[in-house]
Amino acid sequence: MGPIRLVVVSAALLAATVALPGSPAALSLPKYERYIAIDGACAWPRLTVLPGGELSAVIWPYPNHGFVQGAAECWNSTDDGRTWQRVGVPVPNATGTNRMNAAAGTLADGTYVVLLSGWPRPYLPPWRGTLADEAKLGDAFKDLRTLPPVPAVSRDHGHTWTQFPALDVPRQSTGHSLTPYGRIAPLRGGGLGVMLYGDDVWFYASADGGHTWQPRGRVTADRAHNETTWIELENGDLLAAARGGTNSCVDAYRSTDGGATWTAEGPLTLNGQHPADLTRLPDGRILLSFGVRTPGLWGVAVRFGDRTGRNWSSPLVLVDFEDSSDHPREADPRRDGGYPSTVVAADGTLVTAYYCRGVPAHYRYHMGVVRWKPVAP
Repeated sequence: MGPIRLVVVSAALLAATVALPGSPAALSLPKYERYIAIDGACAWPRLTVLPGGELSAVIWPYPNHGFVQGAAECWNSTDDGRTWQRVGVPVPNATGTNRMNAAAGTLADGTYVVLLSGWPRPYLPPWRGTLADEAKLGDAFKDLRTLPPVPAVSRDHGHTWTQFPALDVPRQSTGHSLTPYGRIAPLRGGGLGVMLYGDDVWFYASADGGHTWQPRGRVTADRAHNETTWIELENGDLLAAARGGTNSCVDAYRSTDGGATWTAEGPLTLNGQHPADLTRLPDGRILLSFGVRTPGLWGVAVRFGDRTGRNWSSPLVLVDFEDSSDHPREADPRRDGGYPSTVVAADGTLVTAYYCRGVPAHYRYHMGVVRWKPVAP
């Protein structure tokens, strides 16, 4: 596929609640390839670059929002994201449960680390219902509570895994356990970091390669944020991007003491634009990738930040989901998609994975992939 035009979208356009206006300004990307990478999966992909340049994605492999028993799977790509093969299961689910909520990353020595939580679930796959059917299950599941996260590590690129005891995390006011999200990554001062959310968002650290985890600091204290990712900046600051549960935008938080304390820095996106991923680019910039669920525009957008994560470009639409539905002819089609994750391939190409309920060329749930290169600063 040849170069494609990347739409430059103003804040007003991304906030629109009506049909999009005429053609906005556009830029040409040096590279843009788009793939239906894994078919039939709701996915919520979490990408990781493994030693030697192999890419790996931890995904939910079923076309539903975790309403069945099952376990997240590890799928790898040896051709920079063009094709993918299932290689392993980090945390097998016990009967009557699933393992679907993942954080993932690598140690400095390349050891692959995941944290996986999930839910009690009575149903076996396949799930034949629609999003409307899923919505009706609220009462059936109202007394079920999330399972504590289980750590697992792999030293053979995700093919085989060793699991460790579930984290001893405090139950939340709702009775749920804490849920992992986003990246697992080394910290400059040693050890690993990860985000867990419940009533609030917490930064946890591991000093033993991901086998055990302890709380280091509370990121939010408003009971209004959930799915949160983070990145360590060149100056040692930690930058987090947290999904707001009330305003539904992504808010920035910063720590200057290794994750012990955090300060809010304001929104990075508008309402209905979440959750996010943070990636350091080869030129030093920080990429924010985020889902867009604005009426009139469903897809994935990006913003470019400087090395400090304080100054950001206007948003650009990377993927337009168009209909974004597997029932496009319904009067009120149920749209779904987003959750982008971006890594840098060996040749500098960016690989962004996301999930989508359906596009005009492919009316099924799938993990989509875009291989692209941004314009110069």
